[in-house]
Amino acid sequence: DVGGLARTIEKNGFRFDTGPHRWYTKNDMVNTWMLKLLGDEVVKVPRLTRIYFDQKFFNYPIKIKSTLMGMGLVKTSMAVLDYCFIRFIQLFYRKQPISLEDGYVAKFGRTLYQLFFKRYSEKLWGTSCQNISADWIGQRTRGFNIGTIIKETLFKSKEIVSFVDEFSYPKNGIGRIAQKMAEEIIKNGGTIILKSTVTKIQHINEHVTGITYVSKKISVTLEAEQVISSIPLSDLIDILSPVIPAEIAKVNKRLTYRDELQVAIFVKKTHVTPDTWVYVHSLELPFIRFMEMDNWSEKLSPDGTTTLVFEIACNVGDETWNLGDKELIERVIKAFISEFKLITRKDILGGHIHRMPKEYPVYHIGYREDVGKLKNYLARFRNLQLVGRNGTFRYNNMDHSIEMGLYSAWNIIENERKFDIESVNIEREYLEEKRLRVAEPELSEDQYVEEKH
Repeated sequence: DVGGLARTIEKNGFRFDTGPHRWYTKNDMVNTWMLKLLGDEVVKVPRLTRIYFDQKFFNYPIKIKSTLMGMGLVKTSMAVLDYCFIRFIQLFYRKQPISLEDGYVAKFGRTLYQLFFKRYSEKLWGTSCQNISADWIGQRTRGFNIGTIIKETLFKSKEIVSFVDEFSYPKNGIGRIAQKMAEEIIKNGGTIILKSTVTKIQHINEHVTGITYVSKKISVTLEAEQVISSIPLSDLIDILSPVIPAEIAKVNKRLTYRDELQVAIFVKKTHVTPDTWVYVHSLELPFIRFMEMDNWSEKLSPDGTTTLVFEIACNVGDETWNLGDKELIERVIKAFISEFKLITRKDILGGHIHRMPKEYPVYHIGYREDVGKLKNYLARFRNLQLVGRNGTFRYNNMDHSIEMGLYSAWNIIENERKFDIESVNIEREYLEEKRLRVAEPELSEDQYVEEKH
């Protein structure tokens, strides 16, 4: 099916997304493109995201009031003092964070790191925070720290529109973005080949010449004029023919991914929770996050029902991944009912498992140098462009990946590499804030692009 990591799956009349994919963007051009594509299919959704930690709910992003009530004055005071201490030290000695632990402590102080971020991060990645690069937190929380929280609480800025409280969403599921594009491609005479696996990418003299794929056990080769790849970067390099040099292959083996099981539970009840999604820190509960589709759009479930989607982080081939569907569904139902007591077994209508390999690129320590070497090697192919989260090995949101796709298309149209795909998603602002420009004119899609010089 189309949609990749941002699909909407339909099962027995229920539609659910493969994870909480809300639409927000700081790029007006990309937002205009999406609104033009979907028109009146887009609705505004009020967002409530919370952290479930030690049987208490905390607002996320962190809010002073709920944090005080949940942590208590003593722990909150420790967190603020910790943060002030870190900021004081950084006035005289600023060390570049290397690991995820370094990054969280530098931004939030050790108290909040230990309370909120360490347990969840290690549950997500399946390894110590000391083994993950600080770049991950840099991409997710640029400019966002306790100082930001306090200033926004006490002195609400009129120059910032927060994407915390509301976001745009296609009322029939996030997969409608990809589905609508597919409809337009087919309507205009294009072809989309589904249920196929790319097995070989042929190249001669720094030019990709053909793509071989297998469909229904039949191997087919297409001649290639231009290639845009969003498959995982390491997979792309593995199937190049002739094969890559041994030195590049060695670097390529260092790239890894975190996989995910998504467990959808169909419930004979509506609005089981008030949340769009919840982060779950407890190590005793198998899922890292869950969302309720009825709180995104009432068009996604039959009347009087909703879908709860639980995400379980794991690795392909491990004990959790190898569990059968029935066992996984039972494990999630039992844990959710026992912990939250919001539904009973009589409310359960059924379930479905969606297995998603390579959900997240893993930023190992030193990954940036490794990815740089691989991309430098691939840069020799004049008709190949890399896009998307796994295609560029960068933790993109949907809007970033769409922006990359537009740039790659325009580069083909212009017959030169005018638009720099690598410039997408490297800005320094917090990803969920957008600064307003006073009296900024409306710009067309073609104008609102910074060209590479």
